[in-house]
Amino acid sequence: MKYTIFDHNCFFVKFKAPNQEELTNFVLNKEEVYYSFDWAKHCGVNTISCTWQETMELFRPSVNEFANHIGKTFNWRIYNPWINCYERNGFQEIHDHSRSDFSCVFFPEVSENFSQFHFYDRHGNSLSTNWLKLFGGIQSWNANVQSGDIIFFPGTMLHGVSPHKSDKVRKTLSCNFDFDLSK
Repeated sequence: MKYTIFDHNCFFVKFKAPNQEELTNFVLNKEEVYYSFDWAKHCGVNTISCTWQETMELFRPSVNEFANHIGKTFNWRIYNPWINCYERNGFQEIHDHSRSDFSCVFFPEVSENFSQFHFYDRHGNSLSTNWLKLFGGIQSWNANVQSGDIIFFPGTMLHGVSPHKSDKVRKTLSCNFDFDLSK
């Protein structure tokens, strides 16, 4: 289902990944060799680097479903994905992937006290508190995902992950894509 959050440019698509079992097995059984991405310096998350070669076919059914949800067909390029591993108190600061056309996150399992993926309105501070109260404005919105869900959203959307409050490690698989308009 396609959800509009803040305005016509801020939307995401969420659904059960067609091959959720295969994606879940990949994420939960990938060897835990942590890689230090530069962007991870300012947050509390361990990351496992993946290659586009090992994940492209894993993502294909979900990208096709995403295209169905937005009513457009397109060719796409995938960039090397990564697995996020959140231990207790781990988090991801608010950020975007503005150099990519769209991003996605797959959630293999969601349990009690797991951190929450949320979107943040980059223009939420342009109205006074009274304007926000008057129009019910929100600055942050949880995506309310369940085990097996995958979400797609424009890379320019601000998003983050709240502090993780479980002793069980929360893992997600993330990736960035571009539309391939050369064909």
